Amino acid sequence: MGFILRQIVPRAPSIVRWRAPSPSWFKHNTNDSSFGIPGLAGAAGIIRDSTGHVHLAYQVALGRGTSMLAELTTIWRGLKFALTHGLAPLVVEVDVTALLVPDVKHVFREANGAAEHLAEETASLQLTRGLHHNVIMGVLRGILCLDRRGVSYLRRG
Repeated sequence: MGFILRQIVPRAPSIVRWRAPSPSWFKHNTNDSSFGIPGLAGAAGIIRDSTGHVHLAYQVALGRGTSMLAELTTIWRGLKFALTHGLAPLVVEVDVTALLVPDVKHVFREANGAAEHLAEETASLQLTRGLHHNVIMGVLRGILCLDRRGVSYLRRG
């Protein structure tokens, strides 16, 4: 009948964690979230220093769009924010391997939890806003604290 059956071999779990940038550098983590293809989309980013201190967090509601567009939009917004606030030199981490270019690094979703949390909230609530570190509360504050302490996360296959 023309069917080809392939056995799916699950990957072994691995340990991943957010890694701070080198001293005097900043790290920009981004993520996107969408409901459906295309569906409501949102993106978010967080810029932290080598101690894990948040200098800038932001959310961008994107209405209907694709994941790739959301990720590119949030990288672009974050770079503009970083330039405006003098947050350089900057390392950028994303969890979409298709976007990789020099100086942009891949990070597994599990090690990018803070940006993922913000992106999901953005997509569901359609928020666009900047967040000062003094107003970050709840789950996001907990994720950032775990990252700062170097807690590892289990990545499943």
